[in-house]
Order: sequence, then structure tokens, then C-alpha cells
Amino acid sequence: MFEKPHYLVSFILDSQPQSRTLEHDAHDLDPQLAQTLLKQRFPELKDAPLSDVQVQKRTKPVDEGHDVPGHYKQP
Repeated sequence: MFEKPHYLVSFILDSQPQSRTLEHDAHDLDPQLAQTLLKQRFPELKDAPLSDVQVQKRTKPVDEGHDVPGHYKQP
């Protein structure tokens, strides 16, 4: 059985960088659709003004996690 692709969606909310992970059936996910999905799937973002939305397809297996972008990790 195939898994849905995972995407890391990064954005700016109240001048702070944020990110969330989404699953989506499409091979690619454009930023406008990602923003719409974020607002549908995360109640805290429903009416939030998001800016600088960027999408990155994740290739790691699910058990390695998808929610922490590399620039947030300590060396």
C-alpha cells in the first residue's frame, strides 16, 4: 500500500516563522493550495493571515518525523 506524500509547509505568522506537515494525494503541492489546506486542517490557522508560504516535499520515512525543519535543529 502506498502512503500519501508528506509536505513541510513553512510560513510567517505574526512575524514568526512557523511550519506544519501536510499529507496530500498530489505529486506536487503549490503554496496557494497548501495555505488553503492549512486553514482547513488546523483550527488555529483558520482566520490567521499567513505570508511567505513555502512548500517542501518530504522524502524521509514517517518514523523519522516530518515536523522539524533542519534549520531548527542544533548541530
